[in-house]
Amino acid sequence: MPQITDQADEQNRMAWDSFRRQRDEGLVNIRPDSAGDILAGRRFLYPENLELVGGIQGKRLLDMGCGDGAEMLEWARAGAIVTGVDNSPVQLASALRNAERLGVECRLVQADLLRLPEDLLQGEFDIVFSAWVEAWIGDLDGWFASAKRALKPGGRFLLNGGHPVSQYVQDVEEGKAIQGSYFEEGPFVLDEDPSEADSWNPVGDSVTKIEWTHTLGSLVTAVARAGLRIDTLLELPDTDETRSDYGIEYGVKGRPGRIILAATKTGEILAW
Repeated sequence: MPQITDQADEQNRMAWDSFRRQRDEGLVNIRPDSAGDILAGRRFLYPENLELVGGIQGKRLLDMGCGDGAEMLEWARAGAIVTGVDNSPVQLASALRNAERLGVECRLVQADLLRLPEDLLQGEFDIVFSAWVEAWIGDLDGWFASAKRALKPGGRFLLNGGHPVSQYVQDVEEGKAIQGSYFEEGPFVLDEDPSEADSWNPVGDSVTKIEWTHTLGSLVTAVARAGLRIDTLLELPDTDETRSDYGIEYGVKGRPGRIILAATKTGEILAW
C-alpha cells in the first residue's frame, strides 16, 4: 500500500478523534447527538437506499466508515443486523452510546477501511453500505475490492456521497476548492483552520487531514473494475436541510447534490 495511504489513515484518525471529541463537548453544532436527532424524527439514511435493497429484516449489513453510527443505526432500526467499521475510536465510542440510547444492537470494529480484518471479508454480508467517506480514501480499487469480498454472491453494495461535479463547482464558487481542476484527484494535505466560521476544530487542535477528490468516472469505473455490477446511479438534489448530511446543504437548486450508486456482487475482477 502506498506510503501516503498509511499516513492518511493515521492523520485522519487523529483528526476525527479531535472533531468527535469537540462535538461531544458541545463545541461544534454539527451532528452533536445523532441518537437524539433520530428519536426526534430526523433521518440521516436516504430512503432511496431502502428502496434499492428491498426487504431488510434479518439481513447482515456492513457499514464501511460508520462514524458515529447515524445511518448504520437507522439500518438497525429497520431490521438489519449491523456491523460498523471506522478508524476512529472516539467515533466508535459515540456510535456505541447512540446504539444504547436507541435500544439497538450493533457490532463495532476499529480498522482502516483499506485493511479490514479477515473475518469481515468472508463473503457473509447481504449488504455493504458506505456513505460520505470517499474524500478519505485514496485507493478506490482497494476499497471496492474489500466491499466485494465482504459480500455474499448476489449481495448489494450501496455507495452514498456528494456529487463530484456539483461539489467541485460549488467549492470553486465559494473559494473553497482544494484542487485546481475537477480532474485533479489528490492527495491533498490540509490543515484545519479554526478561524473559519464553519470549522469543526474551534479549540484549535493541531489537525492535519489528507483528502482526495474523485471524479464521477473514477468512482463508477473502480466499482465496476472490482467485479460489482452497477445497476443504478442516482443523481439527486440535496437542497433540503432535513435530508442533507450533517445538516449542511451540499446542493444548489437546479444542480445535483449527491449520488447513490447501487451494485451487485457478480463476476470476476476485470483485467482492464
